[in-house]
Amino acid sequence: MAFNAEKLISSHVRHGLKVGLASVLAYLAAGWIGLPYGYWAVITTVIVMQMHVADSIQMCLYRFTGTAIGAGMGILMILIFPPTPFYTLIAVFVGTGICAYLTRYDARYRMAAITLAIVFLSSLHEEHRIEYSLFRVAEIGIGVLCAFAVSLAVWPNRTTSVLLERLRKQYDQVADNFLLIMDNFLHLQRRTDPDLFFDLAREVQANRELYNKVYATERRVFRDDMDLLALQVNTLNSVVERIQSTPSLLNEVEGDGFDIIMAPELTQLAQGIADALRAIGRGVHYDPHPLAKAVDGVEKRFIELREQGVIERFEVRRYFQVMSFINTAQHLGEFLLVVLNKPQMPS
Repeated sequence: MAFNAEKLISSHVRHGLKVGLASVLAYLAAGWIGLPYGYWAVITTVIVMQMHVADSIQMCLYRFTGTAIGAGMGILMILIFPPTPFYTLIAVFVGTGICAYLTRYDARYRMAAITLAIVFLSSLHEEHRIEYSLFRVAEIGIGVLCAFAVSLAVWPNRTTSVLLERLRKQYDQVADNFLLIMDNFLHLQRRTDPDLFFDLAREVQANRELYNKVYATERRVFRDDMDLLALQVNTLNSVVERIQSTPSLLNEVEGDGFDIIMAPELTQLAQGIADALRAIGRGVHYDPHPLAKAVDGVEKRFIELREQGVIERFEVRRYFQVMSFINTAQHLGEFLLVVLNKPQMPS
C-alpha cells in the first residue's frame, strides 16, 4: 500500500513540475512574440495540462478548436453589431445562445461560447477590436502549444502504458482464476466463490474506454502497435465472457462430486490456457503447439471414455455439469489457438 501511495505522489509531483514549466514557457513565449497579455497563455496552459498525455492532447484539441470557432464567431459579432449597450446585449445573447445550442452536436461549442464572450466583451473599449481579439486568440494558442509540447516531451505519462499494465494484471488474474476453477472441478467439483469474476468483468469493460482514448489521441503522436493492443483488449473481453459463468456451473449441483478420470488431460489443458493468457497479456510470442496438443488430448481422451461407457455413471444434472465444464475449457483453448495464430501476435 505504501508503494502505491509513493507512486501516486511521484506522479502528482511530476505533473506539478510540468504545469509550472509549461506556464513559464507560455508566458515567456507570449512576451517574446510581443503579445501584451501573456497571462491568457498561462491560464490556458493550466487548464489544458492533464496527468496523462491522452487527456492533455484531448484538452488541447478541445481548447484550440473551440477557441478558433469562438474567435471567428466573436469577430463576426463585432462586424455585425455596433458597440452600444443595447446591441452588446443582443450580440452576447445571439452568440452565446447559438454556441450553447450547437453543443448538442459538439462539446467544443461550449469552449467557443467562452471565447466569444472574451473576444467580444473584452474588446468593447478598444480602438482596433478585431486586432485585439486576434491577439487574445494567439495568446490562447501559445498556451495550448506549450502545454502540448511539455506534455509530450517531459515525463510523458501515457494512457497506453496504463492500459498495458492493466491488461497484464487482468490476464494474470484470469489465468489464476481459471486454474483455481479447474482445480476445484477436478477435486470433487468443489464450490467456488460465485463472484470470482464479478469485479474483473467490470474492470475489463473499462478497457474499451481507455483503448478508444488511446486510439483517438496518442495514436496520432506515438507509434504503438494498435492492432496488437486491440487484439489484447477484445480477447480478454471474450475470455471473461466465456468463463465468468463457470463458478455458477460448479455450484449449481448438490451432492457428492466425482473423481474426474480425465484429470491429467484437463490439468494440462488448463495450464496451457493459463500460459497462453499470460503471453497474450504481455504481447509476447507463445508457441501454440503445447496448447494445441492439450486440446487434442482432451478430445481424444473424451472419445475413448465415451466409447467405454464411462460417462454413463453420472446422473443427469452431474452429467450436464461435467460435460459443460469440459466443453467450456476445450472451446476456450480452441479460441486462444485462433488468437495466437493471428498476424497481430508477435512471431
